[in-house]
Amino acid sequence: MRTCSDTKEAPGNNRIFETARVQGPWGDGEEANALMDFQYITQVIPQLAVKLPVTIAMVAVCYVLGFLLAFIIFLGRISHHAALRAVLETYVSFVRCVPIVLLLFLVYYGMPQLIVQTTGIDIGSWSKFVFAGITLVLFNGGWISEIFRSAYDALPKEQSQLALSLGYSRFQNWTRVIIPQMIGTAIPDLGSAAIDLLKDSSLLFTIGIVDTMGLASILVSNNFGIHQADIYLAVALVYWVATLLIEACVWLVKRASRYYRLIAFQNEGIVA
Repeated sequence: MRTCSDTKEAPGNNRIFETARVQGPWGDGEEANALMDFQYITQVIPQLAVKLPVTIAMVAVCYVLGFLLAFIIFLGRISHHAALRAVLETYVSFVRCVPIVLLLFLVYYGMPQLIVQTTGIDIGSWSKFVFAGITLVLFNGGWISEIFRSAYDALPKEQSQLALSLGYSRFQNWTRVIIPQMIGTAIPDLGSAAIDLLKDSSLLFTIGIVDTMGLASILVSNNFGIHQADIYLAVALVYWVATLLIEACVWLVKRASRYYRLIAFQNEGIVA
């Protein structure tokens, strides 16, 4: 890890910092400061940002699929079929209580064994991205379904009754009254779910996926642990910027939602 080291002393024999001669692609034969090296951080951020599109693409696809799964789960949880409700409630409870890294391991290591034992089909050769995607979709679907249910319970029931009294069908009541208001109410929580999914994706490197966090781990390994604090701070800055972009998108969607909901309810004659 270190080939040689020395300690610089200030007057009074107070140790200020340690330096080390490191080996690696960024420090071969050069001294590395044990304190934060902000010049190194600015150099490594562009390298980490190269993998950011992989992270964003994975999060975007899994969020959309998780959103659709969550809506299906939500509809099942408010249905009149007791058995279906019990199964879905158990699923949501399990997903919300199990750490996502454990769920990732169950899907990545357990699903191939379960499939081959029950069907004889070997899916062990599938891409790691597939198993990671399945994990994020299952996890996100359970959480967002709870957001949908909370938003649905918060809606005034009188509006649905008013819509039905105006001659709306059940389908029209859902598409024109319930869903628009439910989504509008849930936008802040849906934005938080997207941010949480981005942060949860940082655990995918544990199964060998080289995304932003996975590349950071490779850089730390290549540097034999030197500059690891600098690298992880650079990763934090990259995720911070990505999170700010998501927050900006959520803010724009929220503003647009308020405008279109107001126009829609004015056209329908229903007060929001």
